[in-house]
Amino acid sequence: MSSTITGAAVGVESSASTAARAAVVEFAHARTWLLRSPLIAAAECPADVLVLDLEDGLPAARKSEGRDRALRMLRGPAAGAWLRISPPGTADGLADLDLCRRAGDALGGVVLAMCAGPDDVERVSAALGDGVPVVPMIESAAALLAAPTIAAHPRTARLAFGTGDFRRDTGMAADRMALAWPRAQLTVASAAAGLPGPIDGPCGEVAAARDAADHALAMGFTGTLALDPAAVDDAHAGFTPSPAAIAQARELAEATPTGDVDGSYAPALARARALLTRAAALGAL
Repeated sequence: MSSTITGAAVGVESSASTAARAAVVEFAHARTWLLRSPLIAAAECPADVLVLDLEDGLPAARKSEGRDRALRMLRGPAAGAWLRISPPGTADGLADLDLCRRAGDALGGVVLAMCAGPDDVERVSAALGDGVPVVPMIESAAALLAAPTIAAHPRTARLAFGTGDFRRDTGMAADRMALAWPRAQLTVASAAAGLPGPIDGPCGEVAAARDAADHALAMGFTGTLALDPAAVDDAHAGFTPSPAAIAQARELAEATPTGDVDGSYAPALARARALLTRAAALGAL
């Protein structure tokens, strides 16, 4: 099943250009996840992953129309895109899962909005099978406390932080200090479960996208949601190892220690190797 998607003009591509969108970044390493309503016919997708948003991206009165549109896109120019779906215990969630089943191999994966716990991931997995990766969104206080068990579910591919709904649930401000603890919890839960770094909430205005990505990376995140295609390039830059960082990591990884080394050497070497692995996966070497 296709799991990635590169930049494309949805709704206007030929089949040849669709085939040319060879996956250059697997979802495990994807830096940007662009949320777009399926009602937008010609949305540019420069992101690593296109996510057709069936939850917040569709007004209640146009849910059915939006699902039909999403299915046509998946069967055509947006093959390999992901779907953001409502919780599986809701009527909208069940309808979204039915659409996912109908999409078959054209579906890249599922972003699960408002995930309450591992049972929600299990319901999605039971409905769609083991071959569909799931990215649960942590968007409430209860979900944050359940993040370790959500991350440990075998169908969980990565965690994502839904900052807007999380702030609404907790009363926290849109402040880096206030959100540092929940972000750290998601990073720790992901690492403990052997997952890639989590995906941050939307990177915000275009002018702030690079700074937001730099901060998220420092918190252990390795990707971000995006709402504006124009923010993607700067977000990519923030999550992609720089040439200087690659050179430094390569020097450390290739060096042969002489004499005694202290306790910092092994962790530093592991970080250097991890950076080089990530750079290779992103085509940055």
